[in-house]
Order: sequence, then structure tokens, then C-alpha cells
Amino acid sequence: MGPIEVIYSTIAIMIALVGVARGYARELGNTLVIMAAIFLLTFQESLILNLFSRTGQRVFSIAGDQSDLLNFFLSTVFTLLFISIVFASYSGRVFAFASFGGRPAGPPHGLIISLLVGLLNGYLIAGTLWYYQDKFNYPLQRFGLIRLPLTATGEAIVELLPQRIFDSPVYWMVPVAVLLIFLVRG
Repeated sequence: MGPIEVIYSTIAIMIALVGVARGYARELGNTLVIMAAIFLLTFQESLILNLFSRTGQRVFSIAGDQSDLLNFFLSTVFTLLFISIVFASYSGRVFAFASFGGRPAGPPHGLIISLLVGLLNGYLIAGTLWYYQDKFNYPLQRFGLIRLPLTATGEAIVELLPQRIFDSPVYWMVPVAVLLIFLVRG
């Protein structure tokens, strides 16, 4: 496993541990927000790219021949937008399992479900952060945080990142819609 796999695997494991600590009843609400954030950023990607490309050129004087600097700026913008949404979902009020009706499962089933939901959230968060590095040609390599070329494992993982699974970002809204229907039905 190369350095990039270690970085993003560590992020995913930390999110999974947070999921275990919070319990699946609260983590499912974050899953909804994370999937909606992935949909929003993927669906509006061209609009965000155009807006912040112009912003980078005007505000930071990034010229057309400075593609590395522009990629770093755009990667940072997408990463900060995504992290802001995720942070807001973890720090704010979320849909809880009690809102869906029913009682949370006790040990060990509840712990296993919490771990699985936490791992899903970890995959979605770490995978999205990695996706924006890959999309913009790994701009963090200029700081020595990422070394290229990727290992064979890294190349295989890149093909399984959340935004690469579905052809259309609309598919990210299907699980969100199902969970929201359960929420409304009570």
C-alpha cells in the first residue's frame, strides 16, 4: 500500500470509528447529507469549475499557462466545499433513527450496523476527497504529501471511488430518496 492509500484509508477508518461512537441511528442522517453533497457537487461540477476558474484568474492572477496552480486552486475549492458540508452535517442536527420509527438494535447487532454505516460514510468521505485529488492531477504532490505514480492497488482503488461508480450523479439521490420516504412515512 502506497502513501496515498494510507492517507485515505486512515481518513476512512477514523470516520468509521466516529460512526461506531455515534451509533448508526445518527450516522444514517449523515449518510443522507454526504450522498446529497456528492450529488450536488457532481451535478453542478461544470458550473463550479467555470465560476472558480474565473475567480482564480481574476482574484489570484492565475494565468492559463499555470495549470498546476489552477488545478491546486480548484481541488482546494471542491475539497473545502465538500468538507464544509460534511462538517455541518456532523455538527448540526441530523435525521436520527428514531425519526424513522422503531428502536435501535442492541449489542452486538447495533455495533456491527454502526460499524458498517461508519465504514460507508468513511468510504464516501475519503473516496470523494481522493476523487478531487485524482480529478485535478494530484496537486498535493507539490507539497510532498502524495507521491506518484500510484501503486497497482492505488490504481485499482481509483476506479472504485464514489463518483466513478455511477455514470450519472442522479443515482446518488436514489438511496437518499428511499431513506427520506421512510422518514416521511414514519
